[in-house]
Amino acid sequence: MKRALALCLVTISAPTLALAQDVSGAITLGFGDHEISDIDQGLSTATLDGRVNLTFANGMTLGVNAGYLDLGIDGAPFDVTATFVGLDVGYKLASGLSFGAYAEQLTGQASLIPFDLSLKSIGARVGYETGNLDFGAYLGRTSVSPDIAGIEADTFGLSAKYAAMENLTLGGTFQRATLSLGGGAAEADVDLLGIAGAYDINEQFSMFGGISRTSIDEADADITTMGLGVGYNLDLGGVASTISLELARTDLSALGTGTDLDTVRLGITLPLGGAGTEAPLNSVADSIFNPRHGAVNAALTGAF
Repeated sequence: MKRALALCLVTISAPTLALAQDVSGAITLGFGDHEISDIDQGLSTATLDGRVNLTFANGMTLGVNAGYLDLGIDGAPFDVTATFVGLDVGYKLASGLSFGAYAEQLTGQASLIPFDLSLKSIGARVGYETGNLDFGAYLGRTSVSPDIAGIEADTFGLSAKYAAMENLTLGGTFQRATLSLGGGAAEADVDLLGIAGAYDINEQFSMFGGISRTSIDEADADITTMGLGVGYNLDLGGVASTISLELARTDLSALGTGTDLDTVRLGITLPLGGAGTEAPLNSVADSIFNPRHGAVNAALTGAF
């Protein structure tokens, strides 16, 4: 947690912030209450997510994404924590074409397990912005640490945003992770497809929602996450902020059986720069508007 939040805060407060021509992003403090069907045991989460994107006059771009999650299980003598850090460096041309490279790490830890489990991703990305449309694509590779059965993944993704109106933004993403086990002895594809929307009703109220479906072909498993929320803009001590409430459901279907995870999320979001974000960073919609690289990582972000 300390490393992720320190990196986020240092980047936001760094002297380069004053040199940036354009600044966008947000910080969201979130709380979630979760219930699993057919299991009389609840889950609770506390999250802190931050994102900042800087564009400089010479065309260089810098993006930092950081997050922390604390998952508690009712009646259990342990909890689960996870941290995420992502860095993106690139260049944007006057024509709207952009390109760059990224590095990300998602690390999870359970208090009863003596080691951390990490997903480390690196890759390259391209984008193109024209009018109200913004397209992106990436290619990358993810490794697991510590090495478990030689698991690696080749990742690929597409994303798009469309400002249909001044107060309405639509987005979508497709991601595929081709998992390789035992040095290529076995392979499995994990595909994620998602769509999202955000609508400003007036200056105070907004709505946001999204739905994603993750499929694991060889396991005959599907994970469907959907969420719908409302936000209220207010002034906290002279600082613009948004209070949000989201209802979400994740349905896991595998081998003919199904389980539901019902979630209620609260969030407090502080925008960075003039643009802010389309939706709170702890929402299903944001996991589609601004997906993390890799179908597995994006699916986990949407569910929790």
